[in-house]
Amino acid sequence: MTAQQPSAIAGHYRQGDLRRKIDEALDRLYPGQATLTTDDLHGVDEFHTGGHPATRELAAHLELSAGLRVLDVGSGLGGPARHLAQHAGADVTGVDLTEEYVDVARRLTDRVGLADRVRFQQGDVTALPFARASFDRAWMLHVGMNIEDKARLFTEISRVLTDTGRFIVYDVMLLGDPTLVSYPLPWASEPEHSFLAHPEEYRSLLRKAGFDIVAEHDHRTQAVQLLRAAGDAHRRNSTPHHPAGGDMPPAPINVAMGADASTKVAKALQNIEEGLLAPTEMVCRLR
Repeated sequence: MTAQQPSAIAGHYRQGDLRRKIDEALDRLYPGQATLTTDDLHGVDEFHTGGHPATRELAAHLELSAGLRVLDVGSGLGGPARHLAQHAGADVTGVDLTEEYVDVARRLTDRVGLADRVRFQQGDVTALPFARASFDRAWMLHVGMNIEDKARLFTEISRVLTDTGRFIVYDVMLLGDPTLVSYPLPWASEPEHSFLAHPEEYRSLLRKAGFDIVAEHDHRTQAVQLLRAAGDAHRRNSTPHHPAGGDMPPAPINVAMGADASTKVAKALQNIEEGLLAPTEMVCRLR
């Protein structure tokens, strides 16, 4: 990444009042509840493709046991990290470029009572502030699309893992001509800030960083279903006089993604359906 790119990428995600928006959304849904559960937050704190169902599936591939140290690379609002702590007993550290996301992640972690097992800090994931072999597991969920220097990213993750470390990449990967990809997308409003790469490039860079790829999963079918559902939910929430409750999600998708969330979701769905992009999981272990 150039010196300007981290600032531009952080700016894409920064809202300035995200903590207030999320607190207000949660207070409307759970009035008078100072303490919430991780289940209460699923509609607002996990906005990678597939949402919480994808988090559960990916978590199983990490092969966790209680007490293992996990690094969440590009941790966002912290939903996946909290899931690992709550349901697997892991000790989780999240790193994210956007200070506002780190602040909100800490706030939500306090509200669900997991601050003793999950922590977050601001930082550049291509220059991780951790010693060698600090973690037993690592994962990154929809992060590589914002990282130009993936070779450096994967080398850093390899460095901070133990010799028996396991690493999961879950990114939107490029299948077709990058000039045909439509924007804005959830991770970039314009192509200059999007660093999509083909699966072949991921495989090559991961191997050079010392990883073997033990499994690979294409999540296009699941993504299409869930992105359609997200778009439908947003349209229902935007319809005047729509009755509250029922099957409405815990919080509108635009709380975390911004006012143009519906456009971003629609473009992501379009690109996947046209065969240009695919949410892809690669399960890796150190050689």
